[in-house]
Amino acid sequence: MEAVLNVRALLALLAFAAAGGAAAQSDRHELYVDASAVFLSASTDLAAWPEGGFSKLRHTDDGLTGLRVFAEYHGRITPTLRAHVIADYVDDASPGVDITEAYIDWRPIPRSHNRQQWRFGMIYPPLSLENSERGWQSPFTYSYSAINTWLGEEIRPVGAEWSLRRRLEALGNSHELRAFAAGFYGNDPAATLLFYRGWSLHDRQTRLNDRLDIPPIPFTANAQRLEPFTETDRRPGVYGGVEWRYARRVLVQWARYDNRAEPYSFSEGQWGWRTAFNHLAVQVSLPAELGLVAQWMEGATDWVILAQPNGTLHPLSRLVEDELESRFVMLTRKFGVAQRLAVRYDTFSTDRPGSAPALHSDDGHAWTVSYRFEPTGRWSGGAEWLRIDSRRDILPMFYALPPAHSERQLRLQLSFRLGGASSR
Repeated sequence: MEAVLNVRALLALLAFAAAGGAAAQSDRHELYVDASAVFLSASTDLAAWPEGGFSKLRHTDDGLTGLRVFAEYHGRITPTLRAHVIADYVDDASPGVDITEAYIDWRPIPRSHNRQQWRFGMIYPPLSLENSERGWQSPFTYSYSAINTWLGEEIRPVGAEWSLRRRLEALGNSHELRAFAAGFYGNDPAATLLFYRGWSLHDRQTRLNDRLDIPPIPFTANAQRLEPFTETDRRPGVYGGVEWRYARRVLVQWARYDNRAEPYSFSEGQWGWRTAFNHLAVQVSLPAELGLVAQWMEGATDWVILAQPNGTLHPLSRLVEDELESRFVMLTRKFGVAQRLAVRYDTFSTDRPGSAPALHSDDGHAWTVSYRFEPTGRWSGGAEWLRIDSRRDILPMFYALPPAHSERQLRLQLSFRLGGASSR
């Protein structure tokens, strides 16, 4: 495990070193900095999840409680090789400065109509059509969908990703196909937070060295801490997918992710969870200048119940399977060049159909309405209203809490940027 951690640290260090070397020549580097201050008004009777509570909200206190500063750097090492690093500061959970992404990007000179790309390092799988801005932020809403919130929390493999693009000239240059595949290590505990806390909607991205407080084991006060990018069994995981794009009007993507974790494996305080899912995403330009974005995810996770944080098993420990599903549809429209309105509807569930009776450990839906105003390239602001209604059978069963909760949040945000254009 220590060797794997050292590899991750070395990858990050190499990316920063490459970026620093590129910065010595002004024509070889690009730096983008974003600082945001957030005023929140929340309504919930649950403790915030970064504090180990069950709320699906990141912040449950009113006032100026949210702050994020990130710096994104692109450094050109050679004409075909670039370093990409994002350093991030947050003020909750594991507060301070850390890395959300760090990788080397190699794009060989095309020798045919095929265009290839390789990424090596700590990377987001290219599954989000929603989080397309710098810093893996969304240009539509401040709080991400349940799907992309979870990707930002627990999915960040360390590995190598290959992709290939090709225009379908027989159908005209407007059609393009892309395929991608990757092998990686880490991410073996993925879905731990999803089960214990449940699905959520927020904008916090887990960083390389974060240790997240999660709810205790049922019937105990034993605190648990999650390090989602841990390797527990030295078995590589995989993901891959294909997508079709028609001009700037339609994009359809299908992908599959499988961390291939051994559920009985344990390392550095983390158990493996065998988590795999299928993913379908669609983005369409509609009449009346409307845009539609939809994503669907369905999968399962295998894990060992009553596994202790010290690496031991209870006499009643056994392997169980929980089914995961979430989907959202979002409509968005720009007004002029400076304003955008977005409305999103999410559904999510985590179920154990093999139990008797069936256990619905999380089941709910959410509405998000967001307005954003960007009068200049430096300043932007906006407001967002979010409501999450959910029911969790495990709350009264294991934690003596009511099963159903309705949580609401009003968010006002002001952001200041330095650097290039905001799109990635």
